Amino acid sequence: MRNDFAVISAIALALATVAPRAAASASPGRIGVYAGFEEEIKSPETLRQAMRRIKAAGIDFIHCPGKDHAVFWDSQIAPRELIKDPTYMEKILRCAHEEGLKVYPVFCVAIEGGDTKPNVLLRRNPSWSFFYEGARRGYIDPGNPEARQYEASLAAELVAKYEVDGLSLDYARCPNRIGYTDSGRAEFLQKYKVDLATIVGDRPAALDTEGGKQAARSASATTRSNPIWPEWRKWRVQQVNNLVRELGVAVKKAKPGLPISSYVWGYHTYTGNFEVCQDWVTWIDEGILDWINPSGYRYDDASFRQAARLNRKHVPANFPFYITIGVRTSHGSLKNAAEIRKQMKMAAEAGADGLVFFTWESLRPFAEELAGDIKAYRR
Repeated sequence: MRNDFAVISAIALALATVAPRAAASASPGRIGVYAGFEEEIKSPETLRQAMRRIKAAGIDFIHCPGKDHAVFWDSQIAPRELIKDPTYMEKILRCAHEEGLKVYPVFCVAIEGGDTKPNVLLRRNPSWSFFYEGARRGYIDPGNPEARQYEASLAAELVAKYEVDGLSLDYARCPNRIGYTDSGRAEFLQKYKVDLATIVGDRPAALDTEGGKQAARSASATTRSNPIWPEWRKWRVQQVNNLVRELGVAVKKAKPGLPISSYVWGYHTYTGNFEVCQDWVTWIDEGILDWINPSGYRYDDASFRQAARLNRKHVPANFPFYITIGVRTSHGSLKNAAEIRKQMKMAAEAGADGLVFFTWESLRPFAEELAGDIKAYRR
């Protein structure tokens, strides 16, 4: 089996003993963009034209697919079925660097299939997965040491094999659902004599969202009011922190000095009706991250300003703080250049050192019109 734990450990050890390549500068630049290049990757010339257009718009770096539901490099660790394009990363890096763009691949830390079903990795290792809404789902259990080792080894492999300029984390969190894991269930049975499976239930639960919208009345009210729930949340926070720590150690060992950033939902998840358990303030305090880009997926002025100011307040003053502007997301969309420009201005007023647009495919129709604003941001 390709994802056998002993094999993963052996490959990780081999990577750690290879002489690491020098890392790039910690600063990514002021402006970045997420880009998939799904069509452009098929043609070297079309990809080059896209990179040139991105650079001409004033963008300094790109976040491209690294690992989400698929792996975009020639991995010896991931199950072969998860490798979507083994040549993708090499092509992107070569073209981007030739055009003067930095590349921060997006490494989705804990998602392995998503809310619908586990991918092949978790089907082979069912004890690694979260259980909610009556079934195992496609998120890893951060309390499982072997699952953490797999993710850390995979990230180390990526940065060791390719001349990336940094690594951007995403999905470094629990699924925003009412659920449990095998490791957590065993821990709580032993420590508290409580079976998490008996209090979770199998009904979908409405929770607050990434974009800050208030959910409808939650079906999980009884579950979340259980006296054990604060302890269960605290335990999950600790396990996600362990996952991020171990991943950071593996990446820095594979390529010392490599900048690591993270997309996060934002400080609003520390309170309210959330289950993501994403303690990114600790990641900053412990020196795991070099910069951070919380979500700015808000589509009215008041909520965008509120989110931007709340995040700025809790990111240390001397720590690079970027806001992710969602040109088009599942939460809404910015309809024209004027609306995008307005959010850029509000981000600057809130003290954002830089911006990351989501995505190039959504920004592209406005790129030329916004180029002057992008190039002038915080200069």
